Amino acid sequence: MATGREVLDYYGITVEQAMDFIMANINNPEAIYYGASELGITTQHLSDITGYPADAIKNYFESSGLSVEVLDEVKLLFNSNLGHLDYLVNYNTHTGSLSTISLSEQVKASLDDPTQYEALFESIYGYEEADGLYTPDETGISHLGNISAAPESLESIFFGTLINIINSLDIGELQQIGNFPPITADNLNDFIVLVSDSLSDTPATPYPDSFLQENVVKDAVTLIEDYWSPDSHVIGILDDSPFLGLVIA
Repeated sequence: MATGREVLDYYGITVEQAMDFIMANINNPEAIYYGASELGITTQHLSDITGYPADAIKNYFESSGLSVEVLDEVKLLFNSNLGHLDYLVNYNTHTGSLSTISLSEQVKASLDDPTQYEALFESIYGYEEADGLYTPDETGISHLGNISAAPESLESIFFGTLINIINSLDIGELQQIGNFPPITADNLNDFIVLVSDSLSDTPATPYPDSFLQENVVKDAVTLIEDYWSPDSHVIGILDDSPFLGLVIA
């Protein structure tokens, strides 16, 4: 991930200008917090810039009721730790009706606003792609290593992951999840355990391409529309992915 000084360089801001702003607002943590948030500047970036430990900056914000977790959610794919479920996140290697090109055309045709599709795979903070690579710190996924900072990379991982999620749930598990009562605060943990356990194994019999195609397109459309809804504050394109996003939330 880019250092704090590299992020400032990207925006054409000097360290001196940044420090002047910070010191002028030292008694106004909200101004520093929201100024940093707008530019995708994290607590680690602020540590790089100011020389203060990241933990001290975290305490500074949290003492004013400001969420450092939200400030640090700048990752492109996932902003939570997937743990043993990280194997589900990978490139789409399927062909035919399940190829990325085919699925993308079907999804765009199903969206009320097809421009939302292309915009999904553009990084919100341009400094992340300035060096031509997305690092694990920038994607939120370590096992993929560095990937090309191109929309096609994110697009392939987007569909590959949705396919892997469905392929990890057998028909019985899908039915059990689909028949689960409306989720409330009282049963949320039960639902999370159910989905997490279901995703932890792979059915012995693969689904037909037609089944995967129908469900991936449906899930992708829902995810994209939710991502761009006025109430959404999601950064990672898979943070709200069906099943997986809820389990790691």
